[in-house]
Amino acid sequence: GSSGIIENAKKGAYLIDMTTSKPSLAKKIAEAAKEKSLFALDAPVSGGDIGAQNGTLAIMVGGEKEAFEACLPIFSLMGENIQYQGPAGSGQHTKMCNQIAIAAG
Repeated sequence: GSSGIIENAKKGAYLIDMTTSKPSLAKKIAEAAKEKSLFALDAPVSGGDIGAQNGTLAIMVGGEKEAFEACLPIFSLMGENIQYQGPAGSGQHTKMCNQIAIAAG
């Protein structure tokens, strides 16, 4: 909305959404961000509290490749297995597959 980050961030800012949500929402955020000259990445994680504390998270990233590469130093502080998955929503799709694989195991 009008008080949200997309409406108020400085042009050229990187928006990193590390929540787990629908791929369609990640695409919607990326499109809205692009209209405002912002870069949005969906980057859900796996590894839980221990992975977060130890900086060993798995991070599945969707969005523009150039934005991923610019933010890779940030991701490297939080995780060890950091993978670029493709366009917006791809990180969320990968997270869903990861959850299904974990549940089946």
